[in-house]
Amino acid sequence: MANDTYLSSMLQTYSVRTAVNTSAYFIPRIQPHMKILDIGCGPGSITLDLAALVPQGSVIGIDCSETAINSANDLTRKRGTENASFQVASVLDLPFEDGTFDIVCAHQVLIHLPNESGRTGAVEGLKEMRRVCKPGGLVCARECDWRSAVIHPSIPGVLDSMKLVEQLTALKGTSPYGGLARSWAEGAGFHASDVEASAAAVYYSRPEEVNWWGETMAQRLEQGSSLDVGIKEGFITESQREQLPVAWREWAQQSDALFSMTDIQVICKK
Repeated sequence: MANDTYLSSMLQTYSVRTAVNTSAYFIPRIQPHMKILDIGCGPGSITLDLAALVPQGSVIGIDCSETAINSANDLTRKRGTENASFQVASVLDLPFEDGTFDIVCAHQVLIHLPNESGRTGAVEGLKEMRRVCKPGGLVCARECDWRSAVIHPSIPGVLDSMKLVEQLTALKGTSPYGGLARSWAEGAGFHASDVEASAAAVYYSRPEEVNWWGETMAQRLEQGSSLDVGIKEGFITESQREQLPVAWREWAQQSDALFSMTDIQVICKK
């Protein structure tokens, strides 16, 4: 079943993602004939970049959001890409046969999978990714670790919103901690010696970057349900409903504003 909880601000954020700024850690492993599966493809910008790297191969992008898939199909027509396709599907139940793809990749997907019935969502997602990967193929994932966030200056409302995100993810039973990626991979059946881990930083400090990020974060709060749920659960007060988005816009106007977060990257050989 499609999940259309994507906000316009989220799609805007995801649209600036490219293979270069998200997937450089495994791009050197790509060969022109490969078949690639892009999990959580969003509006398709990464997927179509990957398709350009496999002119004799193909790429399939999946996402649980029909809205995102529609955006990806629009972008495909605009670019005129012929070796990429998109469909609505869940990483927890991939509609593909065992051993179908040379590379199965995901960007900021595992951290959103809920932990249920004693099972870790990220591990279950990686198990499915491993299943549809060919023997000798690669499963690649890049996931942020919320604990690594560095925000300057320390404007209270901004810090409150970051704390709110952690509280809400705990409430939903997800794990926004990419630093666990290696252990997730081993839990999914990869041998420790077949898992390569590295790190990359997301870093916004130029005025145009912090203005964009501050406005994006403000809009996510205004458009989504986070503030309503936060009030209902007692995580924030009613007065903070308007204060938190305003704080992000205030932060973006500071001449020394900086936002950084570390992503953990894993390449797992099946």
